Amino acid sequence: MFLLINGKALWGAVIAAFILSIVFYPFLPAEMPIHYDGTNSPDRTVNKLAGTMMLPVLMVVFAWARKINWQFVFAVYILLICHIVVLYLAV
Repeated sequence: MFLLINGKALWGAVIAAFILSIVFYPFLPAEMPIHYDGTNSPDRTVNKLAGTMMLPVLMVVFAWARKINWQFVFAVYILLICHIVVLYLAV
């Protein structure tokens, strides 16, 4: 539990999300799917830049908000997992 709340591990997760975005950016299509329907077909897309920066920027906001409420820490790690899944499905 302490490792999850540790500031260095938290900011390391945020930096890892930005690094993943930079690494995957050249391999992504111009329109990234971000939502899938029941038949596993993409039904919502965004442009590549928005798709790679949306979740890491939200992670930064939640990392700063952890001083207000420590439970925002868990949101950062959940967003990291979501970011990895979105990048994987888009490639």
